[in-house]
Amino acid sequence: MYAIEFQSKIDNGVINIPEEYKDQVKQIAQAKIIILSEHISDKKKKAKFNAISINTKGFKFDREAANAL
Repeated sequence: MYAIEFQSKIDNGVINIPEEYKDQVKQIAQAKIIILSEHISDKKKKAKFNAISINTKGFKFDREAANAL
């Protein structure tokens, strides 16, 4: 496997390849990209969980009925 290492800014999801490497990567059809960053996003994804409650009083079923397709 051939490796090229450089630093680049990512603009709207696009990684710009420096001019000095563009001729080397012209013929590459597919590449493995690994992004290393010293910056951690402050935006934490909040888990969304909506609980529901079902009144099962008076509802009867057995194991086979519960697992029937």
